[in-house]
Amino acid sequence: MTNQRQLTHPPLKEALIDIQLAEPLPVEFVEGLEKEMIEGLNRKQNIRAGTFELKMGEPQEVVKRGEELHGWRYESADGSRVAQIKRNGITYSILRDYKDWPEIRDATRRVWEFYLGRVGRPATVARVAARYINVLEFPPSVELNDYLTAAPQIPKELPQTLENFLQRVVIPYQGNIHAIITQALEATSQPGTRVILDIDVFAQQLTVQGESPDLWNLVDTFRNIKNTIFFNSVTEAALEAYA
Repeated sequence: MTNQRQLTHPPLKEALIDIQLAEPLPVEFVEGLEKEMIEGLNRKQNIRAGTFELKMGEPQEVVKRGEELHGWRYESADGSRVAQIKRNGITYSILRDYKDWPEIRDATRRVWEFYLGRVGRPATVARVAARYINVLEFPPSVELNDYLTAAPQIPKELPQTLENFLQRVVIPYQGNIHAIITQALEATSQPGTRVILDIDVFAQQLTVQGESPDLWNLVDTFRNIKNTIFFNSVTEAALEAYA
């Protein structure tokens, strides 16, 4: 295990917090947001979802009936911060220049309060997630065991050259919390080895009220879990370029 600390240059491709409602809101809710803006997120475009109909018979046929408004995507001027306001909840993402956990938590909370202020009735949360997609850069032709604590292993009787891998594990925690840890090699045109470490911590089948402090206590719990996973998944050598 490496020491947990705030990295100077976190190897993040995307960090996000996602909150989903137990029941989606009617399309009229997002239609009513057409002229609404969020401070600091000045670029806006709609999110549309297709509707389909399954026709029974021989052969069965899936027919697209059309599209309807599902929500809005708000972006900062430089595109580094994104909020998605949808009929079934919100997602807040940081795509670059990540600072620290309080920034993403507090920004998500402000977007959530914006959302609740326009719902007009009590909202029940069914699922919450915090996901951190890390991209780690290593020298070419490395021994992955020097950088990853749970690198894939090739049986000794087989050729010891690893061309690609994808590894996914799901770990249960208390309180209906689960973590999905995905490790994979990512292709790169530059000399070197690029590894994705995707940590997705979530709780579902919840009945948390949207205004309850329990929601943000749960989100802060996710932070501790994702940090524990990250720093237990890499060696100190892996963090030298990011410390």
